[in-house]
Amino acid sequence: MPVAIIDLPPKLEIDAKRRLVKEVFHALEHAYRIPDTRVFLREWSAEQTSQDGQLGAPLRPVCGFEVPPGLPVAKKRELVRRVSAAIAEACGLAREEVGLPSGKTVSTRWVLTLFREYPLEQAALDELMAIENPMVLESMEAAMQM
Repeated sequence: MPVAIIDLPPKLEIDAKRRLVKEVFHALEHAYRIPDTRVFLREWSAEQTSQDGQLGAPLRPVCGFEVPPGLPVAKKRELVRRVSAAIAEACGLAREEVGLPSGKTVSTRWVLTLFREYPLEQAALDELMAIENPMVLESMEAAMQM
């Protein structure tokens, strides 16, 4: 049931895509423990994206998770860490230091992650609503106990 949709720059090597999909799958499976994990890669050419209003700027990857609610923040943090690292590796992203108004700096590779959490009554697999699907319910219970 967990889904990851990753927006990437075009023309990544197939081996990089394989490693990325595998790591994202394992990270989602470790976090949610629900069967049927799906990962989608979308590639965007420069003329289809903008950054800070500039068309054709280098694409900063975005990962969207479509998942059930309730995962503890610590598990979300681990999931984001693993997936961000895998995306940065696949895209060859270097760390960049960003200066803040306070004078402090923050290190980033510009991988944005968004969670869209769906209540179990808003998702279904075949004819079973997730709220009554034992694959989902037992898996969620096991994930929360870990």
